[in-house]
Amino acid sequence: CKFAKDEQYGYITSCPTNLGTGMRASVHVKIPNLTSDGTDTKAKEVAGPLGLSVRGTGGEHTPIGADGTVDISPSARFCISEAQIITALYTGISLLVAEETKAKK
Repeated sequence: CKFAKDEQYGYITSCPTNLGTGMRASVHVKIPNLTSDGTDTKAKEVAGPLGLSVRGTGGEHTPIGADGTVDISPSARFCISEAQIITALYTGISLLVAEETKAKK
């Protein structure tokens, strides 16, 4: 099986947001204090500056879990390596969890 790959842009995919490595790493995280109003608005406000995207647990355009569980992934996937994607996810999740802890107080 061959994949369309450009030496400058990486793997060519049907979705422009996945151009580059073609990799999207994500984790499901329970952040009930940042989603206590039943929406992901506060979580997105915190996650955005950290370079993270927030989605419902079923993917894009799905609701957050009733217990505050969301899907978190790095926003950037273009012009960065797979290792940078994982590092951004790890660092961002650590900071997001710290903000969740602060919101608890």
